[in-house]
Amino acid sequence: MQCTNENPEVDPRKPGRSGSAPPSTAADFDRAYGSPITFWGDIRIPKELKALARLGSHRLSLELGCGVGRFSRYLAKQGVRATAVDFSAVAIAKAREAAAHDDAPPEYLVGDVTRLDGVSGPFDFAFDIGCFHCLDAAHQKAYVAEVFRVLAPGGTHLIWALDASPSDVPLAPETMRALFAPEFELQEAKASRRRLVRSHWYWLRRV
Repeated sequence: MQCTNENPEVDPRKPGRSGSAPPSTAADFDRAYGSPITFWGDIRIPKELKALARLGSHRLSLELGCGVGRFSRYLAKQGVRATAVDFSAVAIAKAREAAAHDDAPPEYLVGDVTRLDGVSGPFDFAFDIGCFHCLDAAHQKAYVAEVFRVLAPGGTHLIWALDASPSDVPLAPETMRALFAPEFELQEAKASRRRLVRSHWYWLRRV
């Protein structure tokens, strides 16, 4: 789960948490990514993302909440020009280091998915594997507006999100359809048990 925020101490998208709760601020995520492993880390490339990479017309990609950048690095190795954003400077530093000697590494940026400063596009497709469900209702709207701005007309936005989200905003196909309308059409929703939790994959098309 990678969320975003410029303020390293306060994240307005998340309710207050304490104790052993998941990280919610940039500082929390920086500390988490400073560890050898994170509880949400996944080295497997989802088949849903691989399918997008195989589409010949999809040559420019944007990843939102990229963490240490494994997924965008995979795309870059398939010939996709990949850009990836995360609000954890530690995660982005690790991503850049891992891809430093690749022939065509992704462009890794520290940034806020609800305010994509310096990101213009247009991108052929975008994807988000575990970030959107961290946002509260107000920041979901800002996120939708930014993805609409940088995605090419007809472009696909792929999301994997938990049904019971960390932001306490329940997500389901009809919810996602309403949240992204009218800028996007929900083309497909598929139930998933990724990470052994109830979740969905969503394919959204920019109008």
